[in-house]
Amino acid sequence: MIAQVRSARHSYSLAAVCVLSALYVALYLAVFISYRWAPLLLVALTPFALALCGARNGVLALGIVGVASAVLWFFGNLFFATYNWVAVFALALLHAGIIVACGASLRWWHRATRLPLALLLPMTFVAGEFLRLLGPLGVPTGLLALPFHKQLWMIQIADLGGVYLVSFAIASVNGALADVLLGGWRRARFSVAGVAVGWIAIACYGAFRLHESQQTMRPGPIIGVVQPDIPMTGGIQHGFDSRVFLQEMLALSDQSAARQPPPQLIVWPETMAVVPPLNSEWLRMKNVAGESLRASEEFEQALREWTRRAGIPLLVGTTAVASRRDNPKALDVYNSAIRFDPKLGQNAQRQDKQRLFPLAESIPWRGTFIHTLLDRWVASHSSVPSSGGWYTRGEQREVFELPATTTPSAPLHYAVSMCVELCYAESCGTFLKNAHGGKAADFFVNMSNDGIFQRNRAQVWHASMSAFRAVEARAGIARSSNTGISGFVKPTGEMYGEVVNARGESWTGLGAPELPRIAALVKFRQEHAAELATGPALAAHVTSEIAAIEELRRAAGVSGQSTQHVYVDSRRTVYSCIGDLFPWLLVIFTGAGLLATLVQATRRAFRPRL
Repeated sequence: MIAQVRSARHSYSLAAVCVLSALYVALYLAVFISYRWAPLLLVALTPFALALCGARNGVLALGIVGVASAVLWFFGNLFFATYNWVAVFALALLHAGIIVACGASLRWWHRATRLPLALLLPMTFVAGEFLRLLGPLGVPTGLLALPFHKQLWMIQIADLGGVYLVSFAIASVNGALADVLLGGWRRARFSVAGVAVGWIAIACYGAFRLHESQQTMRPGPIIGVVQPDIPMTGGIQHGFDSRVFLQEMLALSDQSAARQPPPQLIVWPETMAVVPPLNSEWLRMKNVAGESLRASEEFEQALREWTRRAGIPLLVGTTAVASRRDNPKALDVYNSAIRFDPKLGQNAQRQDKQRLFPLAESIPWRGTFIHTLLDRWVASHSSVPSSGGWYTRGEQREVFELPATTTPSAPLHYAVSMCVELCYAESCGTFLKNAHGGKAADFFVNMSNDGIFQRNRAQVWHASMSAFRAVEARAGIARSSNTGISGFVKPTGEMYGEVVNARGESWTGLGAPELPRIAALVKFRQEHAAELATGPALAAHVTSEIAAIEELRRAAGVSGQSTQHVYVDSRRTVYSCIGDLFPWLLVIFTGAGLLATLVQATRRAFRPRL
């Protein structure tokens, strides 16, 4: 029997490993391109497992799978439209390296034990998913669970182990199929039966939690989310007029405020280059260049007046500039959320973004050669517009109070996450606790700037994270995003109330056809700045180009507002109490297998030749 097992484990030639690796890439990449192909993820990792565990030569198999993974994540991360190819290549190598390390652990565990791949594959691959999100260069792409965000019955288990438990369940199906193909049906029957029982349990748990939500979930405060449509790229961000942007945003806010009953809070998206710094520390600085400070004062005054007139708080994304504590002459720039209240003006609380987008908002490891390398070869080639320099990381997660509208009701509380922070439970407020050990936040607010994705598939990936964050904490979410997707999520993960265009679309996927014309117009204005005021023909050209750009934007994009109840839920979750214990256990298991592989390889290298 052992001989049969060993022969099965060494049955694939180099050519077969190449074919299996190519199949793994093709199946996985299809889901990157469109979530309609999500079911392919139930089999996409099977050739991955077969190539690693069934290969005759483990070192070559790891090398081939590593190259295949680098190709997969290179093309997968291209959808970001955030970095140039140098940055995408660097991320692809980082992700591929993590996958190779987890693959080496998978092969060792499979050869050293009789444990089925239905267990080993999800343990090692999901550990890699978790590791790919960690650190200052972590980017949350390619999670197995994301394409299944609309399968509410399936994702309810996220309140036990987070999004990683859903990925674990998906990977187990791949592992069971690999068990059948490697060892035959008779040897794999218990593996298949175990996975089947597990999925029946998932369905039963999902049905129970969804039914339970009918008693625990209730409509909460009315929130308005406002969505502009400004795709962005480096070098042309100043082609957008901040005054025009302000008037358009206030007009959309007026639409939200006109709803009956009116919203208790209106949310704007994360800061963009068109929004000047608005924080009070900056406005009090008298040694700042006059034009820059005037723009901030005008913008801030307009927001104060609007909130006073409408009687509704505004939560606005902006940069915040403040003196450093250790050196008052030096300035730190934060990516922040500031609330303007009808009677108080600018609220004293401010949420500074804590998890900055890698190589676009900050360069990690300052003072090291890695920082210099990233700055020179990656960040300096970034297509992301830097808003006056690199941002400083925020220090703490704030909890905002939303006053009750009726006297008997207690005030509700919410936590604010910004853009990429939506991809991390701890950055949304999932693990925050109040003085009594309960939920510190009754619901979440997310402010994003998905304009950097230029209306491509990454907008869908980013928005789908909302479903898992809602289930993990049993908290409703209100999301405002530049260029979309904006809307609401129930504590069950169900998305609703999205901002849509005239065709009912919350996302078009039509790209950013107006960006080249904006770049040309910005260049034209710079070259003819002195003549525009006195040249009617030049002014007419500018006016016609602006009209053409607006037409392209309306055809390709989505802008507007949505005003809905955000739901609150009385339930506490296991995941909010234990945190990322589950994926860390997987990392420890995977690390043990990798360490054993390295020890084994070292012994072979230094073994005396006879």
